[in-house]
Order: sequence, then C-alpha cells, then structure tokens
Amino acid sequence: MTQDSLVDIAYTKIRENLITANFMPGMLLSENVLAKELNMSRTPIRGAISRLESEGFVSSIKNRGIFVKELSMKELLDISQAILYLQEFTVDEVEARGLCFDLEKLKMYLDMQLEAEMNDDYYKYIQYYILFNRCMIFSANNKVMLEFMDSLKDRLVQMAMVNWKLTPNQKHYSGNQLDNLIYDALCSQNYSSVKQIFRETFLNNRERIIMSTAF
Repeated sequence: MTQDSLVDIAYTKIRENLITANFMPGMLLSENVLAKELNMSRTPIRGAISRLESEGFVSSIKNRGIFVKELSMKELLDISQAILYLQEFTVDEVEARGLCFDLEKLKMYLDMQLEAEMNDDYYKYIQYYILFNRCMIFSANNKVMLEFMDSLKDRLVQMAMVNWKLTPNQKHYSGNQLDNLIYDALCSQNYSSVKQIFRETFLNNRERIIMSTAF
C-alpha cells in the first residue's frame, strides 16, 4: 500500500471520529496512539493531521500533541444564520417561480428520522435531518447553494453530535416534530407558515447557542 493511500485511510478514520464526536473538542490526541490504533507508522498520521488542520478540525501543539479544536460560538451562529437564509430563499423561489418541493422524498427522509429516533440512533437521525433540509434547498434549483449546503454537512453533524454527548439529560430529536410541521405546511402550500417555522427555529437555536455555546 502506498504512502498516499495510508494517509487517506488515516485521514478518513480520524475525521470520522471527529465528526461523530468520539474525539471531543478540547481532547489532546497523540500521534503514537493514533498510529498504534490504526496499525501504521506516524508518517501517514502526520499527513492526515495536516489535512485536518487545514479544514479547521484540529491544531498541532509542539511537545503536547494534537488538539481537537473547540466549536466557536461565532461559527455556530454564522452557520445557523446561513442555513436560515438558504431556507427562506428556497421557499421564496418556489413560490415566485412556480417550482415544487419533492414531497415524496421529504416524507421518506422524515420517516427515516422517526425510525432513527425509535432506535435511539442519534447519528442516523441527524444525517436524515440534514438530508431533509438539503432536499428542500434542492428545490430552488441553485447548484451553488446546494454545494454550499453540502460543504456544511460534516460540521453540522459534528456540532449536533458534540451537543448530544454533552447534554445527555436534555430532550433530543426535536427536529422530528419540527420537520413534521414543515412537511404538513408544504403539503398545504402554506409557505408563510414554513418561513415562520424556519425563523422561530433559528431564533431558538441562536438563544441556545449563546447560552451553551453548543448546537
């Protein structure tokens, strides 16, 4: 196996642990430990860490190790607001241009969210929750918007998983009730109600972020 292939494997596995919050913000990781766990030398680990540093997931601290970066309140607020703008613009475009939402696919993702909650699988739930919203934004027929949404996916998953692990006593899976309301409003083409739900959700999330600095 080539060195580049080993770097790709290390990068994928470490990144997955970061996104699923197995490596929590604030943790110090060790090149030696990672190399042992992945059964490879430290060289591909260094290559993988360099890529993850460029993506903003970790930072290397000389003589200490690899620091899993904290999620900043500013980043959380900016991402939440950006998604709100995408959602509101999509609804406006659908209404103004006579486009339509794929209600069948939205219902499929909603059912998958509900099933994930029944199985208490938060990781799958948040994946389907994001896909539900992506499916909505797809309706605007704007490739750049969709690519931007896709670029946020892993960070959104990481934020949600970190919050889930930090707040085990809080109620989770709130997106299921929210998406049920959105789906019903879309079915009846009550677009003003959909936008109101988006706006209220953003404001509630913003308050929660400010209070806890976690999504």
